[in-house]
Amino acid sequence: MPWDAEQLVRRVIVEVSRETGQPVRVVAGEAFAMTLWTWAELRLMDREASIMRMGERTDMAGQMAMAFHQPHDLQKMEMRYLKAAGQLSQMFEHTKARLMHVAQAAAQAKPTPEA
Repeated sequence: MPWDAEQLVRRVIVEVSRETGQPVRVVAGEAFAMTLWTWAELRLMDREASIMRMGERTDMAGQMAMAFHQPHDLQKMEMRYLKAAGQLSQMFEHTKARLMHVAQAAAQAKPTPEA
């Protein structure tokens, strides 16, 4: 949608005001070059976030297809995620501690006399 110069200036000021949480009168009172730079950065950040969301949706769709057609590959992907998130070793340590506790409890259990 083409804008004339006045519409563009108004749009820039209102968008910067909305995104930064400052009143319009404050943004309008600042140097327009700084407001325009802020607006351009905000637009760039919005575009980057949009691209990331698109990638996440595409990845999720691929994982859904994988879950139906190759569930073992999805499990491998989950392990890679846990490792990358630093959770895999913690999960193994928790499981090891739990199994050690079960083993100790079993070793301390006295056999009951059979009737």
